[in-house]
Amino acid sequence: MKNSLPILTVAILSLFLAPSCSKKSSNPAQTCRIVTISDQIGTSTTVYNISYNNSGKISTEQYSQNSTNYSRVFTYIGNTEIMTTSDGTTTITDSITLNGNGMIESDYATDGTNTDVTTYTYSGTELQKSVEVLDGGTPTTSTYTWTNGDLTGASLSGSQSGTYSYNSKASEAGDYWQIVQLVNYGAVFVRTTHQLSGYQAGTTVENVNYTYDNTGKITAVAATTGANVENISYQYNCN
Repeated sequence: MKNSLPILTVAILSLFLAPSCSKKSSNPAQTCRIVTISDQIGTSTTVYNISYNNSGKISTEQYSQNSTNYSRVFTYIGNTEIMTTSDGTTTITDSITLNGNGMIESDYATDGTNTDVTTYTYSGTELQKSVEVLDGGTPTTSTYTWTNGDLTGASLSGSQSGTYSYNSKASEAGDYWQIVQLVNYGAVFVRTTHQLSGYQAGTTVENVNYTYDNTGKITAVAATTGANVENISYQYNCN
């Protein structure tokens, strides 16, 4: 039901931070947030424009895909986040409940006709299981394994599987997991220690490489699958 960042198309096995900011700055008091994302695949480019509220949480997101303009608005009431996505014709509303660690406990999404309900189970902050039910049908259960604070494996209903590898750098704004969750949820259900460097989901293998500026912030991501390369770049607002 969602319109996802293409880098994630392979995955809820290649799963989907929170809109956090880089702490690597010459000025330790400086806060930097990603405000523009440019995602290019071949000749197609999608630009996401993001704004934040006074609490530093994502508040709006504007983008266009396949000549359709989308507007996404985030509102917060206690431990509930309401995410409303509209293309001017269809509106999808996600009611997202956050647990005590600020991670997604459940996501009820509906366009008024269809529903998609996903619940998440954790050990501490490590996702152990997610269960998705479409239109009241048969639940689809995914389970996850972790190594040294990083998600390293996923299994969907005991059949399809995914494996994940990481570089030695600490997770930060703009890395794979963080940016996909920022764009698609504005909240987190995968929180890793390091930056994803690659994954395999079924027969698909993707390598993820990062470019950094002189303060250590991620400025670009290149995701390579065979001969196909997806290039994602960022602009930050720092204050």
